[in-house]
Amino acid sequence: MGGRRPLYLDHNASTPPYPEVVEAMLPWLRDQHANPHSDHFHGRLAANAVEQARHSVAQLIGASPEEIIFTSGATEASNLALQGYLREHGDVGALIYSAIEHPCVREVALALGGLGTRLREVEVDRQGQIDPLAIGQAIIVARRMRSLVSVIHASNEIGTVQAIAPLAAAAHANSARFHLDVSQSLAWVDIDVGEGIDLATLSSHKIGGPAGIGALFVADGLKNELTPLVRGGGQQGGLRPGTIPVFLAVGFGAACDLVSVERAKRTLAAENAANAFLRVLADSGAAFEIMGSTQSSLPGLRSIRFPGTEARDLLDRLQTDVSASPSSACASGDFKASHVLRAIGLNEVEAMQVVRFGFGGATSVQDAELAAQHVSSALMSASGAEADRYSQPSS
Repeated sequence: MGGRRPLYLDHNASTPPYPEVVEAMLPWLRDQHANPHSDHFHGRLAANAVEQARHSVAQLIGASPEEIIFTSGATEASNLALQGYLREHGDVGALIYSAIEHPCVREVALALGGLGTRLREVEVDRQGQIDPLAIGQAIIVARRMRSLVSVIHASNEIGTVQAIAPLAAAAHANSARFHLDVSQSLAWVDIDVGEGIDLATLSSHKIGGPAGIGALFVADGLKNELTPLVRGGGQQGGLRPGTIPVFLAVGFGAACDLVSVERAKRTLAAENAANAFLRVLADSGAAFEIMGSTQSSLPGLRSIRFPGTEARDLLDRLQTDVSASPSSACASGDFKASHVLRAIGLNEVEAMQVVRFGFGGATSVQDAELAAQHVSSALMSASGAEADRYSQPSS
């Protein structure tokens, strides 16, 4: 694409790797490349780099390095958590999850249900909040010996952030394990696995690290209760065998180190940009409604409904100016109404009118204001096209 590139407002789909992350990775793509599982000088050097990265990831969530299992990303991590804990226990297992979970939980749930796992989907309120009492009740109704509660900490579509401790307590009070997907929240919210988290899904490319790597936190003593998804090699205690890509692990670790130091600064920058965007949009006279929680939401994420304008049409008009998503990036090619938006009470038509704008820690206020101007212009263009369509005489 020649000339000026569109403004990037899709950080919840993927945040570009920070320059410091790229610099940390480069040596491991050049002369320091080696298999970290080889027992020689270069291999041991690579292994030390991987373990340092594991330490950085663990430190960010208050875990020990031994509790971190590197995976190919958040999708694999969630699969390992859910399938690993329940797949071979279908006759006695139950999975309790919310109505706004990511597809990597919802689709795994359906697969496990086919193997005999009892499923219970818990509704949310209009802001996307989960009631801990409903979690407890669902576990009781499921009446299974081996239960797992899986919750997305911060919605990738509407940004609502759940309170961890009450949900974990509801699970544990009913003898269930608690899995939390912190892929979206890790960059913005302090995570402490000591709040009762048994399993946690982490993503690198949502926090300014490279794509292609993630991690599963597995609480001490729980590893022997998980069944591997793949076998062969014995790496990472056999729970996730295969050669760990050193450059990706190093990049993930570097991103975690940056988050621990710069989270507050980047949060402020993302919020300033998002609020500037909304101010210009409101001043333009555009009609819009913000989705999600008004009390507890991800910094920088604005899920916005534009009444009377389809998200797909609006984004088509913004192709050369702004990059954003109609809903979850994982389903960006599927223009059915989002299950998350339907779960918070929107009908089919309303759900198709929602666009997610994701501002990052490096998004400037100036770019945010310019993006809002582009959106306002696109809305007027869409409105004019709709008016012209209805003014045409029928044949």
